[in-house]
Amino acid sequence: MLHFSHGNAKLNKNTIIFNLPAGTTCPGASKCLAFVEVNEQGKRSIVDGKETEFRCFAASSEVQYDAVYNNRQENLATIRKALANGNCAGVINNAIQVARKKSTKLVRIHESGDFFSAEYLMSWLLVAAVNPDLKFYCYSKNLPLFVGLTLPDNFYFTASYGGKFDYLIDEGHFPRYAKVFMSEAGAIAAGYKVDSQDQSCFEDGPFALIVHGTQPAGSAWGKAARENRKVQREKVKQLVAA
Repeated sequence: MLHFSHGNAKLNKNTIIFNLPAGTTCPGASKCLAFVEVNEQGKRSIVDGKETEFRCFAASSEVQYDAVYNNRQENLATIRKALANGNCAGVINNAIQVARKKSTKLVRIHESGDFFSAEYLMSWLLVAAVNPDLKFYCYSKNLPLFVGLTLPDNFYFTASYGGKFDYLIDEGHFPRYAKVFMSEAGAIAAGYKVDSQDQSCFEDGPFALIVHGTQPAGSAWGKAARENRKVQREKVKQLVAA
């Protein structure tokens, strides 16, 4: 059975989340590429791509938490087996019916990982089509898969800037896209609205995400992430004091 989680720090419990291993399932990743490597002793470590500027936060959690790493690896193995057997959509749909609750409204596809093949993407589109009461949404950098594709009305796709296929966004194929900035002030100055809870995934137009998580040592993005954490802590203090 596939593993789904319920909510996270920014999404409430009415959202179920499906993940794959970071990096290794992301053929379109470039500026955010990071993945986990396991040595002969079984110790996990982060490996950044040659063009990495800001590290994918999802890869860091796979190093930190055994359950996160194992669940994502098991999900990938199950998906690959289902694709080989020709029943991937059925496997995903069955798992959703088990994971969902009466309150479930959203399905977040790939907080970690991406659509690594057309067949895998089509499986999710079929699942969305037979579950019209749910909203499915995702970000992706594997943009060629989505060019000219008709999506179900309840499937919301956001192109993710910072990958190998950014030119498709620049050419206007995807009016809704997300771009990562070092700071909220920088995003606003560039003319982007800032999203912190995925609300913009259901709206028109581009939006900004702010870098967070563990970043490459000594990098400008790492310094920015630390500053952002300070800002967030100060906001929390102000809310508590109020």
